[in-house]
Amino acid sequence: MCSLCGVGCRLEPGDPPRARGVAGPANPNGRLCQKGVRAFESPENRLERPLVRRGGELTPVSWATAYDRVVESFREILASGGPDALAFLGAPHSTNEENYLLQKLARILGTNNVDNRSRLCHVSTARALSERVGWPATTNSLSSLPDADVIVVAGANPAERQPIAFNSFIRPAVNDGTTLVHVDPAGNRTTRLADIHVKPRPGTDALLFDLLSARIHADERGVDRTFVDERTSGYEGFAASLGDIASDETLLAAGVEETSVERVADLIADANRVAGLVGTGIEGSPGDANASAALLNLLLLTGNVGRSGTGLYILRGLANEQGATDAGCVPDKLPGHQPVTDSAARARVAAEWGTTPPSDPGTHAKDMLTSFGDGIRGALAVGENPAISKRDPDWVRQQLDALDTLVVVDVMSNETTQHADVVLPAMTGAEKEGTVTNLERRVQRLQQVQTPPERARSDFEILSDIGARVTDRPDEFDYASVADVFDELSRVAPTHVGMSYDEIGREGSQWPVDCGDVLYRDEFETADSRARFGSAQPLISPGSDDGFWLVTGGRMSEFHDDASSGDPTLRINPTDARELGVDPGATVDVSSDGTAVRTRVQLDDGIRCGAVYLPANVADPLLRHGATTVSVALPSAERDRPERRNGDESAGAERCGK
Repeated sequence: MCSLCGVGCRLEPGDPPRARGVAGPANPNGRLCQKGVRAFESPENRLERPLVRRGGELTPVSWATAYDRVVESFREILASGGPDALAFLGAPHSTNEENYLLQKLARILGTNNVDNRSRLCHVSTARALSERVGWPATTNSLSSLPDADVIVVAGANPAERQPIAFNSFIRPAVNDGTTLVHVDPAGNRTTRLADIHVKPRPGTDALLFDLLSARIHADERGVDRTFVDERTSGYEGFAASLGDIASDETLLAAGVEETSVERVADLIADANRVAGLVGTGIEGSPGDANASAALLNLLLLTGNVGRSGTGLYILRGLANEQGATDAGCVPDKLPGHQPVTDSAARARVAAEWGTTPPSDPGTHAKDMLTSFGDGIRGALAVGENPAISKRDPDWVRQQLDALDTLVVVDVMSNETTQHADVVLPAMTGAEKEGTVTNLERRVQRLQQVQTPPERARSDFEILSDIGARVTDRPDEFDYASVADVFDELSRVAPTHVGMSYDEIGREGSQWPVDCGDVLYRDEFETADSRARFGSAQPLISPGSDDGFWLVTGGRMSEFHDDASSGDPTLRINPTDARELGVDPGATVDVSSDGTAVRTRVQLDDGIRCGAVYLPANVADPLLRHGATTVSVALPSAERDRPERRNGDESAGAERCGK
């Protein structure tokens, strides 16, 4: 399986080092994207030997010596600070089995301080799905998208981020008559295929979806009353909250035209099947707004869950984002998304492990970093690089250095290994076996097709070795193969019941096994088997007129550069650029609170007025300081040119009507 994104394409070795596509559920034509073709390329700065810090320098050592250092350090921390003085960070680059072993190690030691970054990527969407319908996962298979009459893509760019899925399922659907609505303040490759591009102010997607629900509810034409009455709860409260929406105020706050809202509302009302696809662009809305929850309300209102061509899709970016969370590598959930506070769930795990996991939720990754050197004194990072957290880089480095012991398991040296006390060389996905779970809940097997460096080991081997040495339950980490770990996961996790490693075929297997390609056909995974409506989101202030809203693209795998975001330009609406006195191709400084990046200007009328777009790698210094709005200006030397002194470069954003 390709390990570079969450689509789950099948591949095989081609002309070295290139890969060749093999037809599968995610890539039915056997095609690969530019990243997938490079899936077998070895990453730079490859780690090949265990390293231990001595005298301030990382020194090559034997595996036995490295393990001894880990065991000695962790046992000392456990003795003096207790289990919660340790932190465990997993990653979507690791397999299901490896993430399962990491959380098992943490919990057998007595702490729920285990997390992975994929939990944060789509936290609002996962929460809405979990609380309202059952599982924090995509509801339908990609193959059901061509059955949709309308596809709404919000805060995502699948044409660029998940190109094989886009070209295999969305593009054919649109070519066959499906209407594509793209909701994003910045136009991109997905917009090119869209029939309608709605450009709300950044962070106001929830208001837009509530406006759509309010319009549909008002004339009742698109409300599926049979579905609502028989399969949902909370409708009356939701309907009442829609009645409180002041349309003009909400339109102003969202920054969208009434005609656009009416057009999209009519399309959804008239459609028999509507699917919603969301990315990280709708996460992090101001206040309590949850855009995915608002979109889910809209889908429930119109009866668009539980059938082919409907439902809510999470466009996950990395290979095993879904699987890392499924495996329980999160601070508040056991494997299979069972709350750690649920006594029955803990008993289920205890029956398998012989040890009851702790009942208090652990610390989230963001708060772990804050506690490094204080409450948390030791950390094990497996495939994770916390040094590139979106925080002040000097502060992050200080926190990493404050730990008594930092152990890093990774494929290559990176910003975090520079602060590590022990570094253990791992294998890539092409060098080991195991399973990963793609964005449509499909569990797929990896096969070893490359030979790893002689001294590298898989995360499975490393975690089994550490668990056997540092815990008082070495038998719990005595596995003959990754198949044994997966089968244990299937006994512990309700999502995976009935799955067997040896029975996962070439096509993979979706969880739960009795539901397959479409979840919730007959009932929802809630206490009363009904989906729950929420309320309309609170009105969000349009915000300050100071500066431009910053919109950024996502990141690709750390293993390979993002070829699709190789253009490091600032995209800005021509009206904004003209009012700022900035010409196409001009060099500008994009700044916020003393932090600035220098880039060149590209005019793009697909960007809404009052917003600018930067690739994530260019915007990184701004994002690390929490910037949501930025100033755009010519460098001082350019501004001081005589022919520019008479221009007013400060009021452009306000005049553009952002």
